[in-house]
Amino acid sequence: MAAIPAARFQSREGAYVEKPALPPFRIGFGTDIHRLVPGDGFRLGGIDIACSLACDAVSDGDVLLHAVVDAMLGSLALGDIGDYYNAANVAPGEDSARFVRETLALLGTRGGRIVNLDAVVDLEAVRFSPYRLAVRERLAALLHLPVDAVSVKAKTAEGFGPVGAGEAVRVQAVVLVALGPPSADPVPPPPPEKARP
Repeated sequence: MAAIPAARFQSREGAYVEKPALPPFRIGFGTDIHRLVPGDGFRLGGIDIACSLACDAVSDGDVLLHAVVDAMLGSLALGDIGDYYNAANVAPGEDSARFVRETLALLGTRGGRIVNLDAVVDLEAVRFSPYRLAVRERLAALLHLPVDAVSVKAKTAEGFGPVGAGEAVRVQAVVLVALGPPSADPVPPPPPEKARP
């Protein structure tokens, strides 16, 4: 990131002093929800969740990655995920990791760099905790972040609504993005996906 420029401020005594200006940051919020239907498992945060349910979606239905993409786009007011990825240009079952990589590269061309991610998974139909660390590691690899900059929490809906009835999975995600010089370099591909835990 470029050096933080100094800004001039006038003190109470009338003298001008230079203080470092705050670095430019942007916050992005994203959310997504998918219906759960009978199936042979679904993908969450790039990790396959072993269960008797599947996400009803055009792509692989990775609701966590979709929320992250939405948050990244929102951080720079670039629209939402549906503006870029929809039934017209997404193959059935396509890996949503492509959406993350391409959106990360788009942020780079605008000088954006993700600082950290915080996400909440609302899921009652399947126990998420056995997959938490693998999901955090996969997200960290996709976003080129250390694992300790990626937080993923899981909540139930206490039986309320479609999540509580086991009919849906919902994710809310927040990213902090620092702005610096635009990047002309393509984002390198992430390491191979880990096997199912």
